[in-house]
Amino acid sequence: MAVTIQDVAKAASVSVATVSRVVNNIPLVSEDTRQRVLAAIEDLGYEPNEVARSLKVRKTNTIGIILDDITRPQYTTVSRGATDACWMYGYNVILANTDSDEEKEESYLKVLLQKQCDGILVINRKVNDNFAEKLASADIPVVLGTISDKEKKFTRVSIDNVKAGYDAKKYLYENGHTDIGYIMASREYYTVCEERIIGFNKAADEFGINAKEEWRIEAVTTKFADNDAVEGYDAMEQILSSKQLPTAIFAANDEIAIGAIKCIEAKGLKVPADISVIGFNDYWISEWFKPQITTVSYPMYDVGAVCARQLIKKINSGSKELNS
Repeated sequence: MAVTIQDVAKAASVSVATVSRVVNNIPLVSEDTRQRVLAAIEDLGYEPNEVARSLKVRKTNTIGIILDDITRPQYTTVSRGATDACWMYGYNVILANTDSDEEKEESYLKVLLQKQCDGILVINRKVNDNFAEKLASADIPVVLGTISDKEKKFTRVSIDNVKAGYDAKKYLYENGHTDIGYIMASREYYTVCEERIIGFNKAADEFGINAKEEWRIEAVTTKFADNDAVEGYDAMEQILSSKQLPTAIFAANDEIAIGAIKCIEAKGLKVPADISVIGFNDYWISEWFKPQITTVSYPMYDVGAVCARQLIKKINSGSKELNS
């Protein structure tokens, strides 16, 4: 038979109300009494009813994470940082993969609210206006990881992607390149790519860099292929069909860079002798790939951890401010 709160109260010679206060970390219990109750809980192996407890204190110590696709390296690493931080602060996590599908996003948001999550962390490609309104009306703390909404309503944790795009272009320029192209996901569907392109164009204007239209490739679909390396290969093949070739390519991530390099070599050209390629995110594979990929480092694990800490801070402060 399961141990009840009444059993604990009897063993500790206190009232049921006192046991409840100890379990829910409510003050007004002396330290001596609290220790006696805790000892009884441990001796009897009492497990509090978390559902009943959450209804009473209006807190479930659960965070919902809405993300695009856990199998993609960037989301895997950011999510790991977030879940590790949640564990450290005593929070459980519910993960929801949406594939950037609006119907899934709204459906999973409803589920997480029904599960009474204390807060929501969104790690997606972009937050569209409709989903942003749904999040705003949820009336619980929300933090965006790596992305931002159009109206900048929500707290966001990310690197400066505009500066990252600028720095990548500047690096190539300082290494003697003036004819530079890029392979990006569609800026319409990826917040980070839109920002990196802004930085890329800013550097192009500042340093007088040639970036022909045919060297600038964006995905025409809502998302890259299941294999970004394939997308990188196909995009690079399109660039190599140009009459004049660039001397360097800036890729949206390291997988795309790998595909681009494979295509360049398949056409009988050498990297970096004929065309240099710079990736983004600093995936582990970039160090082991041959030729080794020059890449922009992105502290994805740290971004995830900071996201979680920001969200927990909001939860504990009781803040309903969206961007704070």
